[in-house]
Amino acid sequence: MSTPTLESAKITSGAAHSNTYLFGKAGTLGVFSLLCLLMVFDFADRLIIAGLLPYIKAEWGLSDAQSGLLSSLLTLGMVLFAFPVSIVIDRWSRIKTASLMGIFWGLASASGAFAHNFTQLAASRALVGAGEAAYAPASYAWITAAFPRRRLQLALGVFSASQPIGMALGIALGGFIAAHYGWRHALGLLAIPGILVAIALYRCRDYRNPPPPGVDENTPQTLSHWQVIRQNWKAIIRTPSLLLAYLSGAMATLQWVPIVFFLPTYLNRIHGISLQQASLMTSGLLIIGVIAIPLGGWIMDRLTQRHRNAKIYFSATAFAAAAALYALAFSTGHDYQQQYLLILLASFAGSISGSGPLSMTQELAHPSGRALSGTTSVMTLHLLGSVPGPFLAGLISDHYGLGQALFILPLVSGTLAVILLVAALRFYARDLEKVVHYRPQAA
Repeated sequence: MSTPTLESAKITSGAAHSNTYLFGKAGTLGVFSLLCLLMVFDFADRLIIAGLLPYIKAEWGLSDAQSGLLSSLLTLGMVLFAFPVSIVIDRWSRIKTASLMGIFWGLASASGAFAHNFTQLAASRALVGAGEAAYAPASYAWITAAFPRRRLQLALGVFSASQPIGMALGIALGGFIAAHYGWRHALGLLAIPGILVAIALYRCRDYRNPPPPGVDENTPQTLSHWQVIRQNWKAIIRTPSLLLAYLSGAMATLQWVPIVFFLPTYLNRIHGISLQQASLMTSGLLIIGVIAIPLGGWIMDRLTQRHRNAKIYFSATAFAAAAALYALAFSTGHDYQQQYLLILLASFAGSISGSGPLSMTQELAHPSGRALSGTTSVMTLHLLGSVPGPFLAGLISDHYGLGQALFILPLVSGTLAVILLVAALRFYARDLEKVVHYRPQAA
């Protein structure tokens, strides 16, 4: 069988690396499995506190504000440490840094079991956030380098599907252990498997960075640590389709987060459904994501082999469908069963496109700056999507009602996601050409 030329690889796949597994198929899938498992425990340790709150509040008499602060401090820890850690990842080792982060956040989460007051527990949650700060970007960078282009969207989709699995595991298993043995045992016991996976990951293989942007391969490396960082930042800022992918992903997050946050309240307030049943119905959106995200990645991989812009068209179409379905769901005249079905379909449409913009944040970045690009993407999602989303929905709800808020915000943000992706089409091929010749090598 003939080996594809560089030119044919660019045309058929838009690849920024070869169409083979960097560490062999078995080696790549072995490390990938550990990364996915650790991602499950990342989100389990992150969300476990939600299942433990009733027990913690009963023991210490916490207010709702204090309860919410436990989550906010974790997010603050992530935001403060994300960029510094991403720099270490790109300059040292994606695998070793991810492993050490997993050990750190696991120990931090377990330390909450020994907390004697709210302040100590709050400090442990902030440390969990610091440990989780850049695990996902480190994994994104490794996956993008290790997988062939024809499997990249699927790999990123499977990895992303680990998040809702971890959310469900943390809340459900944490609550179960707390009910039978106490909330301290839940924090301690659930941290152990994640720590073991992180230890196993430490000695796995990573890739070696090619020279940074603007430096010839045959030129001896003379740039300092900070010069390399500056080169990667300049490359990101000068890549319009990459910036548009960040913003499009943020708008997709802004479309989805208010739905998940307010749907239990909406179903209870408008349709009189119990909060327990409404919460269970909302969890269906997470289950949809477990199926839809990898499926969308698989579809986009197949389409991208025929046309490198295909995933942008596919993602834009799916975002538009999600916006239309959410708008239809929250228009007047539906009983709750019809409405819930439309919401599930909208969530499926939004989730199936998720790995498209995500893969753009990696393939359009230089291999030595992919963790930095992934961190920029995650921070953009938080700052423009998940952080303001519930507040904006609540603000609109206070003036026009919750139904109108869940009609307006997903429609507007979904439309913006489509516009931003369509705008990226103008620059995508040109921007991809800038990085197509950079090939990571197995370390």
